[in-house]
Amino acid sequence: MKEKTRKKLSPDELDQVLDDHRRWLESGGSHGCRAELRYCDLSDRDLFGAVLEKAVLKNTDFSRANLRTANLRQADLHGCRFHRAHMQWSILKGARLQNNILTEANLQFCDFSDTNMLDDDFSGAFFHNAYLGKAVLQSVNLTHTNLRFSTWSFSKLCRINFTASTIQLADFKSASLSGTDFSSAHIFHTDFSGSDFNEVDFTTATLKNVNFENTNLDRKWFQQAC
Repeated sequence: MKEKTRKKLSPDELDQVLDDHRRWLESGGSHGCRAELRYCDLSDRDLFGAVLEKAVLKNTDFSRANLRTANLRQADLHGCRFHRAHMQWSILKGARLQNNILTEANLQFCDFSDTNMLDDDFSGAFFHNAYLGKAVLQSVNLTHTNLRFSTWSFSKLCRINFTASTIQLADFKSASLSGTDFSSAHIFHTDFSGSDFNEVDFTTATLKNVNFENTNLDRKWFQQAC
């Protein structure tokens, strides 16, 4: 099936959408209009500090866009592309992410707390200091990601692929991990204390100074780990 052509918005059209959405938020929905961007091409655009809280964003292309400090709190993100997007310090707290592509995106200091993610692709993304406390992730691809200083405490992870990722000084305290794949990952100085492990695979992973206190580990998932 041929992919639907995405609409390119002019700077004036985009400014109008953002202005209407801001008024909608500030008025509690009595003025302005909620942003509903569907099948739009916003690749390479400057959206620094954009306020898209509670916006409906479906099948929109944000590839390589500047979304630094953007507010995407509680936004509905479905089928969007954020390939190599610059999203440092953006807020996605409570957002719903499904079937999005965020490959090689810069997510440094992003707030993903309380988010729900399903079938998203973050392969090669940079999560330095990202916060994912109490997030819920299912069938998410995090292969070859950089997760230094990231926080995942009290998160719920199901069938997550961390293969060949670098996980250093990360916080997974009291997380629930089910069917998660850490094979060939490089895990250093990371805290998994109190986490619930269920068929979590550390095969061929490199583990140094990792805290597994008060966890239910099964040695069979550590074959050839070192």
